[in-house]
Amino acid sequence: MFAPLSRSMTLTLGLCATAISPLSQAEQTEPRSADGVLELGSTEILAQGLGSTTEHTGSYTTGSMSAATRLNLSIKETPQSVSVLTRQQLDDFQLSTLSEAMAHVTGVTVQRNDSERPAYYARGYAINNFQIDGMLNTFSGLKSDSDTIIYDRIEVVRGATGLTTGAGDPSGTIAMVRKRPTHQLAVKSGVSAGSFDNYYSYLDVGGPLGWDGRLRGRTVLAYRDAKSHMNNYATQREVAYGILEADLTDSTVLAVGYDYQNKHVQGSSWGTVPYWNADGSKAHLPRSTNLAAPWSSWPLKDQTAFITLDQQLANDWKLKAAYTHRQSDTDGKVYYGGNGFPAADRSSMRAWYSHFAGEEKMDALDLNLAGPYQLLGRSHDFMVGYGVSERRNRSPHFAGSTVPPGYDVIPDWKYLGSVPKFSDYDTGLDSSRSSTKQKAGYIATRLNPTDRLHFVLGSRYGSWQSESKSWKYDADLNVTRSTRSQQTQNDQWTPYAGVLYDLSEQFTAYVSYTDIFNPQTLKDVSDKYLEPIVGKVYEVGLKGSVFDDRANVSTAVFRSKQDNVPELDDSIPRGPNGEQYYKSGGKGVVVEGFEAEISGEVMPDWQLTLGYTYTHAVNGDKQRKNTEQPLNLVRFSSTYKVLPKLTLGASLDWQSDTFGEGSRPVGRNAAGEIVTVDDRITQQAFAVVGVMGRYQFDEHLSASLNVKNLFDQHYFNNVGFYNGVYHGEPRTMMLSLDWTL
Repeated sequence: MFAPLSRSMTLTLGLCATAISPLSQAEQTEPRSADGVLELGSTEILAQGLGSTTEHTGSYTTGSMSAATRLNLSIKETPQSVSVLTRQQLDDFQLSTLSEAMAHVTGVTVQRNDSERPAYYARGYAINNFQIDGMLNTFSGLKSDSDTIIYDRIEVVRGATGLTTGAGDPSGTIAMVRKRPTHQLAVKSGVSAGSFDNYYSYLDVGGPLGWDGRLRGRTVLAYRDAKSHMNNYATQREVAYGILEADLTDSTVLAVGYDYQNKHVQGSSWGTVPYWNADGSKAHLPRSTNLAAPWSSWPLKDQTAFITLDQQLANDWKLKAAYTHRQSDTDGKVYYGGNGFPAADRSSMRAWYSHFAGEEKMDALDLNLAGPYQLLGRSHDFMVGYGVSERRNRSPHFAGSTVPPGYDVIPDWKYLGSVPKFSDYDTGLDSSRSSTKQKAGYIATRLNPTDRLHFVLGSRYGSWQSESKSWKYDADLNVTRSTRSQQTQNDQWTPYAGVLYDLSEQFTAYVSYTDIFNPQTLKDVSDKYLEPIVGKVYEVGLKGSVFDDRANVSTAVFRSKQDNVPELDDSIPRGPNGEQYYKSGGKGVVVEGFEAEISGEVMPDWQLTLGYTYTHAVNGDKQRKNTEQPLNLVRFSSTYKVLPKLTLGASLDWQSDTFGEGSRPVGRNAAGEIVTVDDRITQQAFAVVGVMGRYQFDEHLSASLNVKNLFDQHYFNNVGFYNGVYHGEPRTMMLSLDWTL
């Protein structure tokens, strides 16, 4: 019934089995502190005292986080809007990919340009800043829609985060925090089967490895084999994560780790499906439509190695050094018929095709020092650090491409199985190379002049540099043309300021401000970099920690103003290598809005997250901008333990109407070419409902059922992109069995 494990998973399962023996021995010995006092293992914490780790707490919130300021603060103490997806919420609603997780976050929308390129939006802009364990991770066009099985939690900070991420915009930052080794043996595994032949299996093993628990390890392995509601589309994903953690001394912890995610895919799309027919009527193509050849593939392999050193100093000061190296590789050929308007006989469509291959490498190093200090008789917090990062991209040059005449003409878009795969070969030469470098020092402090008044002040100062090169060759592989673009932004200063006032023990009012400076790697049709984005962000809000600190509530009003905001120039055809061109959005782009959220345990055994967001964006001419994003957005998910062994839950994702601009056919000219006029592609307001149920047979075994899009709502996930639409997923079901030691 269940898909077999891949060869790589079988190998890693075997390696994991060899670790079970020492782990089992270690289980018999409770760890002891340096003075010989017995230390108890981790326990479930369902009431007060939540820490930063969310695993095994059963909670939908966290006790502390640092993605916004790098200071270890609670959500209430952080002067920005923050949402946290805990391990419990990820498990309850089967949020197995980053895109599925982000679709449950207050204020965040997920849109797909095609099957392989998800984009995340908040406060009117795309989210392009990502952190993993506090380390900056930058991606170019193809992002890793990573499996969430390796994460303890995902923190989402909405608004500008220039203090922690450097160059950025006022959308937000997605900060993923990996699972850590456990102090006692912990084993969990599971298998799942669902709609469209969706099969999933995982194994998660952690615990002490030796030296009385001073050496600990954890391994997470997972494999997915799934088809799709889209014709001829299928994916396989291999996931492996391992970490070793060692107490070198009583105050020094060294951790080294590696994570690997390899996605294979067949039937990859490259764009949307047509909204209009050639006669100007609406195409109404079914959700199963996939205009890709069956062999069309856009795979992605991500590998990351990391090392951290945490040193506890005197007087509660801490020194942390971290290094990470990530490499992403893709090599696939795509053939997709997304160009044109379908005629009654299913002709009139043309294909885009290209060989997408290349590698992307990123290195990041960070060193910071943090701790409390005394000033004027009161205790305050301080943090200072320095970080550097570099991302390098390479695309190879291919030659010898042979295609038959009329290769891009599609006689019948419903039958693409006979389209042959085009051939070419890697010459070993470079088609393009690019790099982006950042380095900066940063400093922040939390001042507590009174018991109720607090200031969070910070600053980041550094530089940003990007460079790109490209080459053209003749048939004999001689260089016929080369181009080079470079930009450097030095002495970039990003201030950050927040003021908080405790209205009571439970509620805090705050106001925050930060600058925006975001150099662009996007280019216009003339192959020139767009001007850097500059702007300011203001936020005023109220936060509370309620129900005995088991839940967090927040409201906020925000405003950002930016100049030189880029826009996709889809009036220009793609470049020869499939590249997209952009244009500046001009001056005075203003985004204003309101947010409200409650998350956590609102009653015993009742976990809840409910968020509402209103976001309105206008350009310098006071015309609404980003109409593909909804003005109003509601995110809701909740579970309740109705019986000691039975938990039921539901989710609701609702958004108001959206629209995009397109070109509608109105006839043909004398040459027989289609003539179009500008028109809107509209998606009315819609709601997607999900339900879940879990039955705990005993302390080890549980079964769960998840249904997504319960009422099979038909909707467009994206409207207007390249004159088409991207369908949302239909109703799906997943049955899972989970076993815990």
